[in-house]
This record gives sequence, C-alpha cells and structure tokens, in this order.
Amino acid sequence: MKPQDKTAGTKEKILTRVLPLFLVNSYESITIGLMEDATRFTRGTIYRYFNNKEDIFRQAVFRYYDSPQNVLFALHPEKHSLAEYWKLKIGQLESAYSYLRGYGILVDMLAISHYIEIQGMRIIPTFRDLIVSHKHRNLKYWSLVLRNTPDISFNTQRMSFQRAGQIYHGLFLQLCSSYPKGKATLPAISFP
Repeated sequence: MKPQDKTAGTKEKILTRVLPLFLVNSYESITIGLMEDATRFTRGTIYRYFNNKEDIFRQAVFRYYDSPQNVLFALHPEKHSLAEYWKLKIGQLESAYSYLRGYGILVDMLAISHYIEIQGMRIIPTFRDLIVSHKHRNLKYWSLVLRNTPDISFNTQRMSFQRAGQIYHGLFLQLCSSYPKGKATLPAISFP
C-alpha cells in the first residue's frame, strides 16, 4: 500500500466515523474525546489529518450533504419518467434510512438534513450556497422529469411544469418525514 493510500484511508475512516456525531449533536457539544471514541484514533492521529474541529466538521458535513445519503441531494433525472424517477428517489430514501439506522439514529431523514443545514450555516458561511444549489436543482430536476413523462397531462396555462415539479418534490419531502410508516408509492395527482 502506498503511503498516500494509507493517508487517504485513515482520513476517510475518521470522516466516516465522526459524521454520525455531527448528525445528531450540536457542534459545540462534540469534543475531541468523543471524536477519539467514535473514530478509535488518538487526537494526535485526528489532528494529523485535520487542522481543527471546524475542519473535520466542514469536510464531514459537506461530504454528507452533497451525497445521495442526504434525502435533499438532487439526483439527476437523465431521461427518466416520473415513475422511474420516483423509484430512484425512493431508493435514495431507503439507502439514507438504512445508513442512519446502521448508526442507531432513529430520527427521520428530513429532520437530519434540516438539522445539518442549520448547523452548517451557523459554522460555515458558504454552506448556504450548497443548500440553495440543491434546492434549485431539485426543483429543476422534478420539472424535467415531468417533461420526460409523456402520459402526464395538465393545462399548462394554469399549471407550469415547474409548479407541478414543486408539488411532487413536496410530496417526496412529506414521505421522507414519515418514512417508513408512510407509503412509498407514487401518488396519483390530477392537474386541472
């Protein structure tokens, strides 16, 4: 194994193991001792790879928020129909659910994502840009999916693809907040 591979592997392990701490605890309450316990690395090893707690938080939170493990992450629609895209988003939701349960986190995925948004904006001023970019992309992608769906019809004088995309995005977020109790089936909506 090359030294840079070992370095990357250790840094990755630290980020992977410390992230669950940041998902459910306030930034201020996380100490180096908690990070040592979570990562199974000494503070010397942790600080060999990171400048300080803020650096660890920044890298872990950006990595989580900008990945499909975050239910607010915008999955690219490609040429998918609404049914295909809904299935992809449900897969994302199930994966996020499994990830959190694997760490014993029993809070819903949408609450976790919003919590990370709040923590991130408090600690990292540029985090707001990532949040806004995902929100815009999500709405754009849902709109594109509706355009890719030949059997969907609505009066485009009353309802735009963008507005309909907002509705489906909202339905997905509602499902995220009630999953697994909520039904993961594509809701049938008719537009006037």
